[in-house]
Amino acid sequence: MENTLCIASPHSVSLQHSITLVIPAFNEADNLEKLMFSIEQSFQNLRFCFPVLLIDDGSTDKTVEILKKLPEKYKFLQVIRHPKRQGVAQVWKTALAHVKTEWLLWGQADLETDPCTDIPLLLSACQPGVDAVAGWRQNRNDGKLLVSQIANRVNCLVFGLKIHDMNWIKLIRRDLLSVELLNLTTHRYLLAVLAGLGYNITEIPTPWHPRHSGKSKFGKGRLISAGFDFIKLLIWWFSFKLVQVHKIENLQVQFKEG
Repeated sequence: MENTLCIASPHSVSLQHSITLVIPAFNEADNLEKLMFSIEQSFQNLRFCFPVLLIDDGSTDKTVEILKKLPEKYKFLQVIRHPKRQGVAQVWKTALAHVKTEWLLWGQADLETDPCTDIPLLLSACQPGVDAVAGWRQNRNDGKLLVSQIANRVNCLVFGLKIHDMNWIKLIRRDLLSVELLNLTTHRYLLAVLAGLGYNITEIPTPWHPRHSGKSKFGKGRLISAGFDFIKLLIWWFSFKLVQVHKIENLQVQFKEG
């Protein structure tokens, strides 16, 4: 990955005490040192740093051993470990229990994103009035591309989410997030629901990089799970919209009677 100098915008600097970077990890032992180095380079280029919370979701490789040493070298790093694998949804819930800053920045451990360039890009797009920023993978070339494109198109049609990549790195206002919302939507459709509720979601192109080491966790099981989650979400969404319509109709009746 290229070490590109990125100077923070004035608004990015104003966010420096208001962000926590959250990184989920499962069996990413070969990527962690390079990941932390890239994050450190990003902070040097930005000229400020903020907390990094890495949540190990029950890794069975050497991730545990490596994570015992990294916080000594990288003082911005805090590590939380799940005793056994619980999935990305539970990682989100663990993050919400610990993140108290105004913004939550969701990263990745597989080095398909380069924090050195991508963190400044997301911060630069976080202008006043924006509620969330999504990274949009450019020149992506992996086995999940077609599935991702279909899912993004469906979410655009149903929820009005006008972004190209809803399940990548993202920066979200912490006060918009709750365990109840995650139970309802799962992490997969978080941005879609926020857009449907009227929040301002923007995106910024970010470079995509081939996985440095390890294996993708995507498989048929996740695809089926995502399908069931979407059906559950659709049922809730149309019920929610129906309630909203009834409220408007009641207000109109009250207005006419008054």
